[in-house]
Amino acid sequence: MEYNSNIEMIIVKEDKVNIVKLTRDEKKKLKIVKRLLQGEFNGTKAAQMLKVTTRQVRNLKRQVLNEGDEGVVHKNKYNKPANTYDEEIRQAIARLYRREYKGMNFTEFAKEIQEKYNFEQSRSTIYNILREKHIRSPQRKKNLKKKSK
Repeated sequence: MEYNSNIEMIIVKEDKVNIVKLTRDEKKKLKIVKRLLQGEFNGTKAAQMLKVTTRQVRNLKRQVLNEGDEGVVHKNKYNKPANTYDEEIRQAIARLYRREYKGMNFTEFAKEIQEKYNFEQSRSTIYNILREKHIRSPQRKKNLKKKSK
């Protein structure tokens, strides 16, 4: 295992190379756990510094000893949630709205594509997808400027 000055870790396991970039909090955890391992202070002091329990500090210490520097990285960090929709579906919804239904409010659009194209997504999911793709609802409230007296 090598440690890069940019706080990117290069991990070599079974002929696979993974580059892990640590966040600011992960860097802080790693620094404190390494100081703990060197005996600069005890687990209680480390727990106070990290604002976690002593049990969590023991777990972090064990993970760093077993896995090296990547032990401070949450194991689920790079996994995609199970309830997300594929990017293809998201793009299809946005493309449909831009090409055929531009100007229709999001609720009506959701009903239309659920009936016509058999999309299973809820109205709120379709709304979130469209907002994520920077499409604004024509029904949105406009900011009114205050009139000066």
